[in-house]
Amino acid sequence: GGWSHRVTLTHNAGVMCLALSRSRRIAFTGSNDGQGLRAWALPSGACLAHVGGFGCAVSAMSWHIASHCLATGTEDGTVSLWDTATLEGEAPELRQVHSLPLDQPQGMHVEVVCLTPSADGTALFCGLDDGNIVLLS
Repeated sequence: GGWSHRVTLTHNAGVMCLALSRSRRIAFTGSNDGQGLRAWALPSGACLAHVGGFGCAVSAMSWHIASHCLATGTEDGTVSLWDTATLEGEAPELRQVHSLPLDQPQGMHVEVVCLTPSADGTALFCGLDDGNIVLLS
């Protein structure tokens, strides 16, 4: 086999991160276009849902395995969990179930640049642009 082009998913600005659902029927993308988080049907490429209003880029994305939620990190240092269970139903939506701004001393700016689940799936490691790694559990 080789690679072939199947579908193009388009934001209005840079795509910062992406993830694929366990079923491989939905792709999730994060960007800095004001429409922050989007869910796309595969292979059609139709946009199922989007969440805007972040005020900054969605810069990191991964799965929080224990909760079956999509985790996102943003340029302003916030980590959020999203329920994606309804996306394959008749009324698809992304519902935020938890949001946590990472504490920084004296108003320091920090960006979440990567997320990865712990081996047991109950926690998230957050890589920050200031050189720190935060464990959320």
